Amino acid sequence: MDCHITVGFDQQHRHIPRFLVQLHYQAETDPVRWRVIARMDHNETSVTGHDVYREGLHVDVDRRGKTTVHLDVPHSSLPPSRGTVIRACVEYLRREAEYFIDVFESDRSPGRPPNWRPDGGRLTRTLNRLSLLERRMSHESPVENALAPEELSELLADAEGTTVEEIEQGAEEIDIAPPEEAAVVDVSDE
Repeated sequence: MDCHITVGFDQQHRHIPRFLVQLHYQAETDPVRWRVIARMDHNETSVTGHDVYREGLHVDVDRRGKTTVHLDVPHSSLPPSRGTVIRACVEYLRREAEYFIDVFESDRSPGRPPNWRPDGGRLTRTLNRLSLLERRMSHESPVENALAPEELSELLADAEGTTVEEIEQGAEEIDIAPPEEAAVVDVSDE
């Protein structure tokens, strides 16, 4: 396994005011070292926080030995349910993991088509694990606490007082464009 996703969120009276969804990549094998290579977040509690309802979804993409890239990702309108948005972000990072790994490894420039191997095939990477951070915001990668996507939906439904079906159906209805269609708006050393 060389990737997993972690989710962190705060809960206040059936409301999620902030969340963090991170894609971790096993950047080193001896010793094993996990690194956050892509993150999506929302924080309506801070003046300097990113509010996805005002600013839209974005992904901060780390690049090995280079500056972080900020991508504004086109998407359909977001539902009021933060749990639904979190679930959609998880699925987005799962679906696009190979893209973010390629950007991290400098095999692809953000916003450009992928590089192809000389033999015509694509390098494949497996996204095997979904982890859930405790309900506190953290940057740790507790792989041993892995959850299935359905278990995440259950936690999010419980946090918002809704159903698993509403979380999952709502997440499926959010259309997030591929990262190749994203606007590169900022390059920083976060």
